[in-house]
Amino acid sequence: MYSIKAIAALTGLGAETLRAWERRYQAIIPKRDDSGRRSYSSEDLEKLMLLANLTRQGHSISKIAGLAVTELHQLSNTEQGVTDSLAQFIDQIAEALLDYRLDRCEQLLKRGLLIHEPLAYVRDILTPVLCQIGQLWHDEKLSIAQEHLFSGCVKRILLGMVNNVYNLSSNRRNILFATPQGEPHEFGILMCCLLAAEQQYNCYYLGTDVPAADLLEAAGKLKCELIVLSLLKSPPSPETLSDLDYLANAAIPKIDIWLGGSGAVFWHEQQQTLPKNCEIIVDIDSFYLKAQRRQHEK
Repeated sequence: MYSIKAIAALTGLGAETLRAWERRYQAIIPKRDDSGRRSYSSEDLEKLMLLANLTRQGHSISKIAGLAVTELHQLSNTEQGVTDSLAQFIDQIAEALLDYRLDRCEQLLKRGLLIHEPLAYVRDILTPVLCQIGQLWHDEKLSIAQEHLFSGCVKRILLGMVNNVYNLSSNRRNILFATPQGEPHEFGILMCCLLAAEQQYNCYYLGTDVPAADLLEAAGKLKCELIVLSLLKSPPSPETLSDLDYLANAAIPKIDIWLGGSGAVFWHEQQQTLPKNCEIIVDIDSFYLKAQRRQHEK
């Protein structure tokens, strides 16, 4: 179930608009708890996404609010739908970015998230599109400004899902996500954060370039049993290597450290043995499965 804040983040509709569509047109009648708070199902989200897209194309909400989801799909402009081919879909996102159509980029990324489960979304859409954007930048077909705009768009969507859909609870396990000093790339931890939130972990996202001592202090204060770090630079910078050595030697009881990315593999290869509390995560599927298994441990 989704809160009204989550629905607003995913559809781009304001909370007042959602309430007005409910009150005036009965477009969606969400469930309410004893306190009157609204909650929306996946089917409600699908219909609201369709209604939002159609009204942006010029359709009147009063004329389409009562239509069934199948009818709304038929009415939708097929050019704006997610195509059968993921490659074509990814190309659509890149083309929108090249034209500085950030609204289109965000719309496509949100639509992909609606249609795919989080793991498939991260693996089959986000990862290849990020690779394509990176290649366009490398080929000087994309400016730094465009790359930064797209990065902000992706970050906003992923953290919006984590913060709005999955509420913190004292009954859940806590994970901290960050990159160490000298590591500026955050998409790995962003994607892992979404996957962990989907598995009902409490996720604390610190972002990039966090000193090792601060990481351990935050993990202790927040009662996190796991720190997830992403290292893309290979070889890592000297300050990153220094932080990793600090974390490995600290050996804080009851706090494990998972390291992913090419920089983590490089560091692993330089070690004779890994510290007992450190593990290397080879890819996004491995993270998902390990987090899933850990959730079922006592």
